[in-house]
Amino acid sequence: MKRILVSMAGVMIGVFSVLGQGTVNFSNFGGNPIKYDVSVPGKNGANVEVNAFSAALYWAPLGSTEAQLTQIGAIGNINPLAGFFLLGTRTTGSATAAGSPGMFQVRAWSAGFTSYEAAAAAAAGDPSKYIGKSILFQNNTGGGGTPPGAPAALLMPGFNVASVAVPEPSVIILGVLGAGALLLRRRK
Repeated sequence: MKRILVSMAGVMIGVFSVLGQGTVNFSNFGGNPIKYDVSVPGKNGANVEVNAFSAALYWAPLGSTEAQLTQIGAIGNINPLAGFFLLGTRTTGSATAAGSPGMFQVRAWSAGFTSYEAAAAAAAGDPSKYIGKSILFQNNTGGGGTPPGAPAALLMPGFNVASVAVPEPSVIILGVLGAGALLLRRRK
């Protein structure tokens, strides 16, 4: 009998902890598109292409920093229109109750990588790979109740993706030589 009661208590705690978490609709459809940075040759700030980029939603409790964010839900592709995505409901951790605000960030990267971090590492040496992320923003959540309420709309700020390729060593050397020349001239 004790085992049954303990098991039922565990199930109830699990059910109520899920109902207590906030939800958001991970979509920017009709809002701010993800664009190429104007510095990307030939793109001139255009919306990123359909299925050429992946996106993920990162969350942390209200008042957190970017370093405290964790990815919630699976990654998805930019789809159905260039720059826009409809990736479904995402559930926050238990530190953000349904109807409460949390901290969010959207990250996007060239498709073909399993995470933003993997894409960032690849982009450091390959100018044909792009990454970008929104500013850290506060957003209310939905969900909760019985039956659970609708997820809140994600009011995501727009952002750009760009190449982060490391400059060639010759460019770095020229920069150091120029800085040294300026310091020498200043001394005289």
